[in-house]
Amino acid sequence: MKSYKPAVVGIILAVTGCLGLAYAKKPSYIVDTSSIGQSNNGVISSDQFLELGNPTSNALRMEGERSLKYGSVDKAIMVLQKSVEMSPDDIETRILYAQALEKKFLKEKEKSPKLYNFLIKQWLFVAKKSEFEDQTELGYKHLAHLTGSLPKRSESTAKYLKRVLIPEDGSVKVAVGNDESEE
Repeated sequence: MKSYKPAVVGIILAVTGCLGLAYAKKPSYIVDTSSIGQSNNGVISSDQFLELGNPTSNALRMEGERSLKYGSVDKAIMVLQKSVEMSPDDIETRILYAQALEKKFLKEKEKSPKLYNFLIKQWLFVAKKSEFEDQTELGYKHLAHLTGSLPKRSESTAKYLKRVLIPEDGSVKVAVGNDESEE
């Protein structure tokens, strides 16, 4: 058996402790997508076609859309998050991802400020980066519903976010559609 010096053991414990804290603070809507595209000893269920090889972002989007349609919100979030990671500028996928996150958010009894802020950023991305008017309008519609206000004409993205995002420490209760910083 190897003998380790106390300093080395201390460093190992400190690093693993920090990793544990970082993992523990991970928001519930950000999931581990590393299992997507991996085989589970050759056993495949009917909804695991994505594990047969390297899934494309389009295949993930279709699976996410199907999961969302059939009420599997958590699975939809997982595969749509992976699809967004693979193709961050794909607005169709971003819309589906934001819809899945919004479903999760609206079902929560105690609304999460972190999820609320993340959701606002997703819809703002859709509103600002869409090439098509209907997608832009959809983004703004959801922003208005969630925050109670829209970005003003000359307002920068950073200024709008500063105005509508809430502290994530729980000091402010999340109120959908009620922007209390509005004058």
